[in-house]
Amino acid sequence: KMMDSVIQLLTGLADSQVRAFRHTATFAALKLSSALVDVVLELVRQKEQNARQVETEKAKTQKQRGGNERLEVLITNKQEIEEKAVDVRQMLQYIFKSVFVHRYRDVLPDIRSICIHELGNWMYIYPQHFLEDSFLKYIGWSLYDKIPDVRVKCLSALLPLFEREEVYNKLELFTNKFKERLVSMVNDKETDVAIKACQLITNIYRCFPDLLTIKDCVPIYELVYCNNRGLAVAAGDFLNTKVFQTDAGGRVQKRKSKKDSINAPLIVDLIQFFIESECHDHAAYLVDALIDSNPMIKDWQCMAELLLEHEELGDQSESRLIEVMVCAAKQAATGEPPVGRIAPKKQLNAKDQRQMLDDRNRLTEQFIPVLPALLQKYIADRDKIANLLQIPLLFELELYLAGRLDKHLDELVKMLMTIIEKHTDDEVLEPVAAIFELFTRNVGVNQHTETARLTLLAGLALQLKQHAQRFHDEDHLDEEDEAALLASFRKMAAFASSHDLHHLDLWEVFLGVLAPADGSKVASRDVREKALLCCFLALTWQLDRIVNDQEPDRQSAVDMLRKRRDSFIGAVTGILAEMASGCETALLTLCDTLLLFSWKLGEKDEDLEALVCHVDDDLENRITQFVVDNVFGDSDNDLEKTFDQQQQIELMHKRRNLLAQFCKLIIYGVFSIQVSANVLQYYTKFYTDFGDILKYCLSKCREMDKIQCSRAVVTALSNHFDGLKTASEDRNVDPVSDEFNALRELAKRFALTFGADPIKNREAVATVHREGIVFALEANQEDGRPTNVSFLEVLIEFSNKLMRQDKLAVMRYLDKHAKVPTAAMGDDPMWQPYLLYRSSLQDKAADDVASVRSFTTRGRGRGRGRGRATPTPSESDD
Repeated sequence: KMMDSVIQLLTGLADSQVRAFRHTATFAALKLSSALVDVVLELVRQKEQNARQVETEKAKTQKQRGGNERLEVLITNKQEIEEKAVDVRQMLQYIFKSVFVHRYRDVLPDIRSICIHELGNWMYIYPQHFLEDSFLKYIGWSLYDKIPDVRVKCLSALLPLFEREEVYNKLELFTNKFKERLVSMVNDKETDVAIKACQLITNIYRCFPDLLTIKDCVPIYELVYCNNRGLAVAAGDFLNTKVFQTDAGGRVQKRKSKKDSINAPLIVDLIQFFIESECHDHAAYLVDALIDSNPMIKDWQCMAELLLEHEELGDQSESRLIEVMVCAAKQAATGEPPVGRIAPKKQLNAKDQRQMLDDRNRLTEQFIPVLPALLQKYIADRDKIANLLQIPLLFELELYLAGRLDKHLDELVKMLMTIIEKHTDDEVLEPVAAIFELFTRNVGVNQHTETARLTLLAGLALQLKQHAQRFHDEDHLDEEDEAALLASFRKMAAFASSHDLHHLDLWEVFLGVLAPADGSKVASRDVREKALLCCFLALTWQLDRIVNDQEPDRQSAVDMLRKRRDSFIGAVTGILAEMASGCETALLTLCDTLLLFSWKLGEKDEDLEALVCHVDDDLENRITQFVVDNVFGDSDNDLEKTFDQQQQIELMHKRRNLLAQFCKLIIYGVFSIQVSANVLQYYTKFYTDFGDILKYCLSKCREMDKIQCSRAVVTALSNHFDGLKTASEDRNVDPVSDEFNALRELAKRFALTFGADPIKNREAVATVHREGIVFALEANQEDGRPTNVSFLEVLIEFSNKLMRQDKLAVMRYLDKHAKVPTAAMGDDPMWQPYLLYRSSLQDKAADDVASVRSFTTRGRGRGRGRGRATPTPSESDD
């Protein structure tokens, strides 16, 4: 009776309109049901035990041929157990119908989640009673719930059920009925739901292999390329189960040939899948999804043997296999997921680091013998060679010496020299140079490769000098000579980025092609870009030697470097002045040079003071104008409209790079903070494309000097205002125009960057008001009347940043500079912005300030800020 009373109480409260009562009662009732399920299971166990005892006693009775009191007691106990089980089942049924049936669709998501979670537990613990279609349907219906947590609870409830073979037959009808919904959930917008759905579909396939069609599987196949690693791994597990079947052991042993490897057919299937998926730029994503679950991804020996011995693969399959093999080697050796894939951040523990080291050693052992043969086979294919050259960068070079593999090292060096001779593309040359640089780090390996490296560099230098001399001697180079000159510069630039080439004495060659002495010849754009890069790298290496005291005569080295730096800056400045080909690269290298030889160089070492480059106003203006024209210029011209999407992305990347370099000059003190006004005036207009760069620049400027940053903000606003005046026919700015609204929006953005601390930003805001008032009330030379009064409306956006006690001082400062009594302004429309601004400085509500012009505006926002902030200019300032 007490149990009945409790159940009745919980049932009544579960129907309450009070959320707290309903939630608590539902939770208690379902937990009570879970306890009753445990009781039923205990009664079932007792019943089975009783049945065994009854059979034993019956056997004894037949032998003794007499009465058996124990048998009668056991039969009585059996009846009592059955009666208790019936009572408990009735309680469960009552609670289910009275509470669960109504609350599983409750308006509160937490209650729905509790219901589904408990039902899943009951099904797993007591499948004989609850794993029926009459109960499963509630989980099936809840799969359509709008709340992600409820959907996750449904999938979590189903997952363990499909791992129990003894209940497969009870799940078949449910699976057929809700298969379409389950498959669609792999594309759920919530990642947790999609991951659970992928795991469930994998279990369903293991239970019912013939249930899923190709149409059902394709969406899961595509998820191995998604940017979330958890979802990609879940999809990869399905791919392993459905497509890549392995032996029960699941381990791949080393074999002498591909015919003995169990992974050879699986790798062929993997490449076929990669080709059919048409995502050829995402091999790293596919590898990342499978590398932890399928050992074939790390079977590099089998992959290499397939490339060397399996001629039937075809060119496309070989290219895809090389991509997969290189990506697998990179990830195994570095442990880094692909760029753009979201993975949980975790610190590598000792086990992970040991695994990475083991993988690195194993890939080194497997690739050392076969890599020269692979390079030899594909030496004519640029893309394949570029991929294969990434592998030696992952080697543990000590294994060359420990395993007495000098022969293979010599073969690799010979192949690298052959590749340099045959190829001229940067994606091939740069990894070759990086490999030789890696060899120089290991003393033992360097002894074997240093002679070859020096011979190679001497040969490249000789070729460059010959082609450069031909460039100077002949009036016009034909296409073959032009290509040879460009190839020589590309090879030298690739090595100059990672090798110090000062012993080759190529500075005059680089500078001679970049800026010929007679000035009559101009090299092609590509040649100029490489010459710029070579000159900059030569300056960098020479400065590095001086800083590290590697020059025997330091003073003469400093003098030489200063002369070379000045010659280079002069040549680059000439390119910018002519707007010649290669000017974007010229600006980037010029900015890096100015940063390299900035005032900070003299702080580190007084002897290097002579190398500090002082930028004059002419160079500063030229760089600034170039950046403004090329970054914020007209982007709607006819030429850009013909660009495809990829070309537009590349163009935007170049513009962002130019702007970032310019901002670095300001942030590191090469240019004054005031120069930032030239780009900050475009903050709102180009916010989508460059807002992050300009915002970071503004924040760093404020960290360096708040006062100068405030002046730069006012200068940016005033420059924008002057632009509006210039564009107007009568040189008057309409304060209700859309253009002026854009200016006020810019001011509002700037005002937000001052933050909410009025004390911290007091003097900075004071500077904004002081400089702004001076600009706005600047008198015309002809009639003495101010010409920029409308600018005061822009300053309204900063009024709410003033502290209350500072507004009066600002008002007095304003009246002092106006030189006209407020009463004398009358109804003159020219002074209306003045009255608006003055009103914003009074202790009024923002709506009162806006109402002054509300009758003459066309729905324009007044830019009313709500924060309190900063300070006040001194009354003594003029």
